[in-house]
Amino acid sequence: MRRFIFITVTVLIAIGLVIPLAGLFQRQPGDSGATGDDYATQTLQEQLASLEERAKANPGDKDVLLELAETYIYTAQREQAIKTYEQVLALDPAHAESRLNLATLYYYSNQYDQAIGNLQDLIQRDPGNKNAHYLYGIILGTGKQDYAAAIQEMETFISLAGEGTEVEKARQAIEEWKKASGQ
Repeated sequence: MRRFIFITVTVLIAIGLVIPLAGLFQRQPGDSGATGDDYATQTLQEQLASLEERAKANPGDKDVLLELAETYIYTAQREQAIKTYEQVLALDPAHAESRLNLATLYYYSNQYDQAIGNLQDLIQRDPGNKNAHYLYGIILGTGKQDYAAAIQEMETFISLAGEGTEVEKARQAIEEWKKASGQ
């Protein structure tokens, strides 16, 4: 599940698009009758309500909060997902997946400083976290236009990752940032 979330986030970041997931689950104007999509939406809304009740009953249950945060992401409730990941981090400040997901949500909300703060905390706790270096590089390059720092983070990511499609994307980003900065 974590790898799937990271790959999905990486693809979205790499192409620079934020796809509004909510449109996938909402009825379009003019639709009539019950369809499979309506059933999926109802089921998802029921699941969300159940998770919210469970989280309210036991706010210290990290697993429920993590599932709730993922469901908020899935239903395009970004602010609720942010609040929920913050609750998880209040319980467990070292929870790497939550910190990475929170940084991603902040990035998509154009809250670059909050995203960077979470990534710096994560990298300080785990300097070998290649995903944190990759996202940090993306935010520095695309969000802050700090190309020199972005290139440095991507080079760190490449040294940690070694090879793969993400490494090729990182190399492409480095070349683009070098051109943008006149190097």
